[in-house]
Amino acid sequence: MNQHQLKKAIRYADVRCSNLGGKLTEKRQQVLEILLKAKKPLSAYELTDQFNKVMDVPILAMSVYRILDFLESVDLVHRLKSENKFMACSHKSEGCQHQLSMFLICGSCNKVIEMNDANDKIKALFEQVEILGFSPGESQLEISGVCCQCKAKLPKVNKRKLE
Repeated sequence: MNQHQLKKAIRYADVRCSNLGGKLTEKRQQVLEILLKAKKPLSAYELTDQFNKVMDVPILAMSVYRILDFLESVDLVHRLKSENKFMACSHKSEGCQHQLSMFLICGSCNKVIEMNDANDKIKALFEQVEILGFSPGESQLEISGVCCQCKAKLPKVNKRKLE
């Protein structure tokens, strides 16, 4: 993420927090910036360590958890339940408005791809769920596997197991 994209994402976050009756404080902004710059999801303790490296006043992990709860409540951050790690929403400049958050998690490099729920297959899944009489709330689907870059590095024997 370049500086222009980072500034745009922070402006959006500030407006979003304000519109929802909250405030993007300096600490909240710093945690969000760390997640926006991260190349992989981070645990609260990893965030605490990175925060304390760049800020003059140290923060406790408990405070980072509270900040993450707030950022998650305003749809700026996602918690990956299977990993207990956090990542910035990939829709950071237009807002996270999807009914289903879907994440593809590479078990080799820890890269996470957030998929948009506008996909027809996901819509079909929700239609099927509703046909069965179930009313889903906010949902999250996490699929673990191997990304295309890591898959290309695997020996041919292991590639067959993935197909």
